[in-house]
Amino acid sequence: MKKLLLPLLSLVFFSACQEIDRIDMSKVTPQERSAVESLMWLKQADAQKDAQQGLSRGDKRLLAMATRGSHLPGIEPELASKAKSVCGVRYLPGSTDTVMGETHLKLLQIAEDYAGDYNRIMITQCLGE
Repeated sequence: MKKLLLPLLSLVFFSACQEIDRIDMSKVTPQERSAVESLMWLKQADAQKDAQQGLSRGDKRLLAMATRGSHLPGIEPELASKAKSVCGVRYLPGSTDTVMGETHLKLLQIAEDYAGDYNRIMITQCLGE
């Protein structure tokens, strides 16, 4: 199952990166521009590679969305408390619960998908689940 999951995650994220390439910054409002720019790192992001790099540094922290409730994408709610205390948490750069426009919303959805993919890889190493 794990051997099938990782290539599938890469394929899903590849299509998200293509969507980022199609962002036309000239159509983004000035209010939205800063929020969109804070998430453009997703263009080069690779959850599988990034998780492996974290593990090689001994960093097993999970990615949380910086929202009022620090949501852990990809982690079952009943595991969230244990995962936070055992693995640790860091906030996804550029994440927020304040949506500045349609383009920003799309990027936040891609960021949440990335964090979910990353966390599903990391949780197996951290908790052995």
